[in-house]
Amino acid sequence: MLIEFFLERALIEQSEDRLSYRGYVPDLPEIRVSAATPEHCRAKLAGAISALLAIESRRGPTGNDKHNPESFPSSASESYSAGSEQSSNFSDIIYEKRGGIARVTINRPTAYNTYTGHTLGEMTSAFRDAASDSGIAVLVLTGAGERAFSGGGDVRQHKEEHVGNPQAVRAWMTALIEAHTALRELGKPSIARINGMAAGGGNEWNLACDLAIAADHAKFVQVETKVGLVAAAGAAHWLPLFIGERRAREVFLTGEPISANKALLWGLVNDVVPYKQLDDAIAALCKKLIDRFPESTRHTREQLSYWKDLPWNALASEAPFAIAGQFAGREASEGLRALVEKREVDYASFRMNGSRIAEDPQPREAASANSSQPARPPSRVCYSCGADDIPSPHEYCGRCGTRIV
Repeated sequence: MLIEFFLERALIEQSEDRLSYRGYVPDLPEIRVSAATPEHCRAKLAGAISALLAIESRRGPTGNDKHNPESFPSSASESYSAGSEQSSNFSDIIYEKRGGIARVTINRPTAYNTYTGHTLGEMTSAFRDAASDSGIAVLVLTGAGERAFSGGGDVRQHKEEHVGNPQAVRAWMTALIEAHTALRELGKPSIARINGMAAGGGNEWNLACDLAIAADHAKFVQVETKVGLVAAAGAAHWLPLFIGERRAREVFLTGEPISANKALLWGLVNDVVPYKQLDDAIAALCKKLIDRFPESTRHTREQLSYWKDLPWNALASEAPFAIAGQFAGREASEGLRALVEKREVDYASFRMNGSRIAEDPQPREAASANSSQPARPPSRVCYSCGADDIPSPHEYCGRCGTRIV
């Protein structure tokens, strides 16, 4: 193939200061890279050659590049900033396309790249555009900066708009499911570029992608049991497929973070590299995916997604109601408020309240038996929002929508 042809002719030599290496291709004078090791230098060359060939393949009869008016950058890590086709229609994300690669960046670094309902709508639009663009071979999903890949759903929006408001929660959940569905139905490989912490729903985006490369400082954590919530978009169903049931239970039930190296050992990511090498590792992986038959890749990806699709198809229809019920309860209200206020939660008090309820399961029926009034028909209590006097034939709470068990 052309890439291997040019790589065989590439020259890599040590710089004058003997602290780094530089590489170039005599046949392609516009490509010059530098790196700390010969291997890293070769990976940069491969990414640069791949992107340049993709640009050349799109040149029109006049020799003008339709998508990239500028020359190829000197480094693979610059490939998204110089001459890329970038949409200006978004406020919460950055969406770029170049050299057969679409890149979606959640651009809320001051909020740990958490997402609101608006963010999810923008992500859906970007995913659908990448899916419909036949010139795109692979999509990269990442977060802005180096602190966080994504911290999940925006805590302030949850606290201010969703607690005690089932209708708003269901609307937000619908947006989340639409965004995940758009990524799942991309029709081409997706790569999670884990540039920092992946927490809660942020790790769900990692799991939703086909492949993942993490910076060595990244952390992975499911915080739901610490803040009174439950996983909303597949993490509890998918994580056992990735790392095994026992490890998945440890991650979810303890809420403790795991390091990037442990994530690699457990199979949660494909590779871990120093942060400064993250873009080059992503470029090298993209190059491998670009040089493959598109329809064969599409069908293979669908086959590999079989076991992830099974729980997702069941989850997508019921999750909005289940999550709405959880947000209507006292646990979510206290957990989110404590997180915003940066204070500790008194978990023991919630456990004690639950035990008192269990000790007296039928106080109304017992009282009516000792009364001269006619006995009232049996009623049920919603464990989520506390609503009572729910007629026993009813299977769902009329206040929050939770199924009564």
